[in-house]
Amino acid sequence: MLFAFWRRLRRSATSRVGFQRPSAGRAIPLIAAYLAAIGALHIAAMMAFEGFSLGDAAWLTVTTVTTVGYGDVSASSAAGRISTVVLLYFGGIFALAKGAGDYFDYRASRRLRMIRGEWRWNLQDHILLINAPQIAAQTYFNTLVRQFRLTGWGRERPVMILSEAWPEGLPAALQNLDIVHVHGRGDTADGLESADAARAAAIVVLAETDDPKSDGAAFDVIHRVRELNGDCLVLAECVDDGNRERLRKVGASSVMRPMRGYPEMMVRAVVAPGSEYIIENLFTSLGDECLRYDVAVEGVVWGKLASELIVKGMGTPVAYADAETESIECNPLASEPVNAKALYILVKEGREIPETEVVSLVRAL
Repeated sequence: MLFAFWRRLRRSATSRVGFQRPSAGRAIPLIAAYLAAIGALHIAAMMAFEGFSLGDAAWLTVTTVTTVGYGDVSASSAAGRISTVVLLYFGGIFALAKGAGDYFDYRASRRLRMIRGEWRWNLQDHILLINAPQIAAQTYFNTLVRQFRLTGWGRERPVMILSEAWPEGLPAALQNLDIVHVHGRGDTADGLESADAARAAAIVVLAETDDPKSDGAAFDVIHRVRELNGDCLVLAECVDDGNRERLRKVGASSVMRPMRGYPEMMVRAVVAPGSEYIIENLFTSLGDECLRYDVAVEGVVWGKLASELIVKGMGTPVAYADAETESIECNPLASEPVNAKALYILVKEGREIPETEVVSLVRAL
């Protein structure tokens, strides 16, 4: 049995072309079993040849194999000394040194695999970001994850990136944000399995380019994701507006245009699903539009001003420009007195109210 252990250890120590070296994770338990075997044999030899008690024999074995060597207990007979040399000097100390080396090799290999995205993280309830923009990906993810960390929902939640963008590992700036990485693709079963997509709380499918062909790739990813996880929030970027409904039908919870300059919109869409539609709507002139009305307002509380504008069908006021500082005050408190030089009102397309009517209403308050 001992010789079998020895042969396996020798094979684990050999690394030549054409042979696959066993992982340190398998070699370390084998070495531990080997040390236990020779330790038991040495204890038995000391009890038989030297007449030591079990405690003294065990003490001598431990101090010898760890090279401490206090000298308070030692073998004096020829048979005992030969047993010590053969079992501990040649066998035990070598195995202990090899075990220590394998352990440090394992730690270094483990760290390298984590950096390169080859590690299986076994995450749960995490945010999974699939794909990376081809331009300024590091800057985008840096801002995106920082914004997630500022929300109550995402403050403590793990973040993982599944992408082939960084084969040698994530940039240091992203590693410092405690982002983990899996090197792979979202349109493969292996990639999604390695990224623990089945247990993610939210999955974001990014468009790698502004080519409408990326919508087809997103379609495939979403379909695979929904086969694994039917409950999580799936947010997808869509380059061609004509493909939005297709992505929703295949399982996307929300669909939005790629907006690389505003990662905050992505965060809002995940934390407050549906808010991305409101924000995106304001970027266009279709549906709703935020207009500026140069109207002087003095001393009227915001709640009264807002309610009158809404009741009169003039739109929904969202902010005002301060008359003195010209700073923009968004969503003021209802009890806040307003001294403004302009109002910002959200109006429906085709129902813009003339500025003169807004001026008349304000003067009447």
